[in-house]
Amino acid sequence: MTAPDRVRRFRIHTSGRIGPPRWWWVVVHPGVEELRAAGDAWLRRQGAYADLSDAVGLCQPVGWMEYEESPRERHYPASGYAGVVRLAVGEVTAEIVAHELVHAAVATYRMNVRPDVRLGVQCGGREEDLAYLYGELFASFQDRY
Repeated sequence: MTAPDRVRRFRIHTSGRIGPPRWWWVVVHPGVEELRAAGDAWLRRQGAYADLSDAVGLCQPVGWMEYEESPRERHYPASGYAGVVRLAVGEVTAEIVAHELVHAAVATYRMNVRPDVRLGVQCGGREEDLAYLYGELFASFQDRY
């Protein structure tokens, strides 16, 4: 991505309270067209496709690597890198930021706790873990934006 494709880029992170610390790039694009183009390019590099024609925000978590000797184990980058949250100028609203950060928190939960997010029927430990992850990501976003 070249500099004109983004207005701002910064990192948000979790503390390591729930699994290893993870960090996300937050990229604020000049508009939704640039956001969609960058999101599309990111997907192509991953060998994936999604219709982004209505996207005004994106959460693009890093994939995991499977190794032949243990194909069921998921291995994420040792650096703690978790992915990219994309926003667009004019669309950085509380609703969109919250929406994308919930996706980031769920993806982080999948990386750190369990791949299948089952929260149960009452507010238990899993829901609390997810709430802590979201709270840490939101606080980190708020400090930097």
